[in-house]
Amino acid sequence: MMRKFTNLQTDLLRTFVTVVDLRNYTETGQILGRTQPAISLQIKRLEEISGAKLLSHKGKQVELTPDGQALLGYAREILRLNDRAVANLQQAAFLGTLRIGLPVDYSIEYFQTIIAEFARQNPAVMLDIRCDRSRELLSALHVDDLDLAIAITDQMPAPHVSIYWSERPVWVCARDHRIDPAQPLKLIAHPDGCFYRKRMIDALDTEGRDWRVAFESLGVSALQKAVLDGMGVTALTKKTLLRGMRVLAPTEGFPKLSNIHVGLFYKHVKMSDAALKLIEKIAENVSTFRLPTRARSEGN
Repeated sequence: MMRKFTNLQTDLLRTFVTVVDLRNYTETGQILGRTQPAISLQIKRLEEISGAKLLSHKGKQVELTPDGQALLGYAREILRLNDRAVANLQQAAFLGTLRIGLPVDYSIEYFQTIIAEFARQNPAVMLDIRCDRSRELLSALHVDDLDLAIAITDQMPAPHVSIYWSERPVWVCARDHRIDPAQPLKLIAHPDGCFYRKRMIDALDTEGRDWRVAFESLGVSALQKAVLDGMGVTALTKKTLLRGMRVLAPTEGFPKLSNIHVGLFYKHVKMSDAALKLIEKIAENVSTFRLPTRARSEGN
């Protein structure tokens, strides 16, 4: 017996994603050149085709339902592939300026390499790159000061995320570093508000272990050097470990840390052809960069 296929129309998906990004039917209509009632009808039609309630309303606030949450990542990916295919077939010129956010609290060098290669292949695209804490990058994206960002967040799914993956930080110190159990544990950490810092402190407080912050810096490279200089212990992802570091195990009194979540964030309605091409390049490389756990494609 042949399977019956249901086709999700790209115009309906575009309306859905734009409503989610803008949280407003009227603004969505203005962006897409339709009336507010037409936008409402398109959302209703998509819900009929998918057989699920996708959006709910609390007063004037538009919220995703669990089914809408599940569809959103797929919708973004379908639209990205659609728009990239059209751009390639029409031989679109990749022009303009891209404002990109990269996290100082993650493996920034890896993404810099991807973006540098993109810049060499697309010299007509101007790149403005901001390196900052993840929270600041996501705030900038929210108010349209950035076009796309790689960032860490505490929970997933999150607003405007296209793809994401999870990694478990590990405790590390210098290879020959000796920890005095009679003294408060010396921590090397990003400033307050960092997800790594919170995980370290939460784990130590749960164990009832004394600690103090001995070294604090915004950038991961400064933390790496402080570890190698024997100034204390910190939490890093495996991609940011360096030769000369030693991973500390639970048997040594260092409990497992909770996962961090890393994502590629953007608003599809704001994306140029050049931006979509860079997003495609990042997405392709992320598939080889991330840990073996499957990255999800989910949104808000």
